[in-house]
Amino acid sequence: MDKKFSVPAKKIISLLCAFLLVFGLLTPSFTNTANAETDVSPTNDYIIEKELYFLNDEKQEIVLNQEIVNIENQINDYLDEIPYTEEEFEAMSEEEFEEVYNTYFNDIEFLNLENEHEEAFELLEAQQGNMQPRIAPILVPILANVARVALQTVVKQGTRVASTYLKKHLKTIGKNYSVKWNVKNSQGKVTTLLMIQHKPTKQPVFRLDNGSLHAHLTPGTSTWYWHFHIGGTPTAMKQHYSLRSIIPSKYKPKSSLTLY
Repeated sequence: MDKKFSVPAKKIISLLCAFLLVFGLLTPSFTNTANAETDVSPTNDYIIEKELYFLNDEKQEIVLNQEIVNIENQINDYLDEIPYTEEEFEAMSEEEFEEVYNTYFNDIEFLNLENEHEEAFELLEAQQGNMQPRIAPILVPILANVARVALQTVVKQGTRVASTYLKKHLKTIGKNYSVKWNVKNSQGKVTTLLMIQHKPTKQPVFRLDNGSLHAHLTPGTSTWYWHFHIGGTPTAMKQHYSLRSIIPSKYKPKSSLTLY
């Protein structure tokens, strides 16, 4: 009897030992694979979350840009309704001009549009600042949204109205900045309505110019267009800014020109 059952028992014990050995070898492999999968998952989740964050930022920026354009279109429509030409504004006495200016530019409808424009612009600037922090060594004592409205006024109502608008919206610039108005060329044509310069460095930080954008448009053109420059560095001041409503759509801007 003992002999009869001893052989099968040995076989069973051998099989069990073999099974346990194989299981012991495979278990670490399964464990490592599971750990690897666990380690990869948070990385993938982080990448996906990061991509979604930037996509949401881009979408928000597009929405804000569109909102600004819509408000500027409303401002444009409002300016179109002012029943005075550039020549008529220029011919007015100081008293007449001040009265007419206050009637239209201190009107509650226009002031509300200005506030909406400024709020939307500040949101866009903050949004862009979150993605691409920009630190300028020199403070620019004028808001870019003010410059954009000034462009509309100078085109529609002329330099007198635009100058008055800019003067009322200039921040207190202090002793470190100088201001020049109505810089003209040899033919007596205004080429720079306003220039703000940082005195210690002699660095211009803002210019509202009238001139050719031939080198910045495709195809090029000799026609003069109002535009502005703004920035705390020489490199930033090389960029040109204007409005799509000013420059015909047949002209495409190069990288050195931003059209709003």
